[in-house]
Amino acid sequence: MANFNRPGGGRVNFGGFLHNTPVIRSLLYANVGVFLFQMFFGKLRLSGVPFDFYIAKYLYLWPLGSGNFYPWQLISYMFLHGSFMHIAFNMLALWMFGLQFEVIWGPKKFLTYYFLCGLGGAVAHLLISPLLGGAGPLIGASGAVFGLLIAYGLLFPDQLVFVFFMLPMKAKYAIGLFVVLEFMSVGAADNVGHLAHLGGAVVGLIYLLATNGGLKLFSGIRMPGRNSGSESWQSRSGGGGMFRKRPTDDDDLIDAEYHDIGGTVTKAHGGTRIITQEDIDRILDKIAASGYQNLSEEEREILIEASRKMDKGN
Repeated sequence: MANFNRPGGGRVNFGGFLHNTPVIRSLLYANVGVFLFQMFFGKLRLSGVPFDFYIAKYLYLWPLGSGNFYPWQLISYMFLHGSFMHIAFNMLALWMFGLQFEVIWGPKKFLTYYFLCGLGGAVAHLLISPLLGGAGPLIGASGAVFGLLIAYGLLFPDQLVFVFFMLPMKAKYAIGLFVVLEFMSVGAADNVGHLAHLGGAVVGLIYLLATNGGLKLFSGIRMPGRNSGSESWQSRSGGGGMFRKRPTDDDDLIDAEYHDIGGTVTKAHGGTRIITQEDIDRILDKIAASGYQNLSEEEREILIEASRKMDKGN
């Protein structure tokens, strides 16, 4: 299993991450599996017609008035890609930006968010592209992936990302740059579904506003020096987030505290420990300050176990 060094010491085990993120693992397997099937079997013929023809006719997302549109294409188009670079960039972004969301939100919420963003990209392409001079068939997971980019830029605004693998930039600026570039490219003759990207981003933004306290979501995107990572996380996660901070006074609000669910986690050196809400708060503050990749093995296990318990309760 491939391992890579991570900042702050230790090693990142990609196999271990995928073991604990079943939705991302399944999405990666499904997308890569479909791509490999097309690569190796697409040219085979059924009744004299290549499989690629049937895949394109029934699984691509075709315009509404084309005569080739079927409702299931709103989902199937997300699992098809036109080239190695197309699928490589989408799957890399899915893994890089989706990993911590599945761990923090839990599989159900993560999968809901992913497909809603993909559907948003499909609807934007179907409804707006014809107004700009026509639209061809659409394939790719980019709409759903753009929803993950928006979530990352809003919930982890000060995390460094490497734009084009070279230029380090805070997430809030990098994601903002991507969105601006997409707007500027709408209508370009480059065979790229820019409207699908923007549609996924808009639906992701609406979902996050609805589940994270409305406009309070933007309180985490501030100028440097305005507040600490801990305060940023608290403001971002306070309105409907997965593991919210406890209320500071006694009132009728019921918080989603981990000890309400119950559970323990096995320590790396043996034995078990009881997980408290303070553990969750501390780990979420650490993610906001330095990123998921810098969590210890025990901290990741705590989050994973908590997300499983919360997921079962939804």
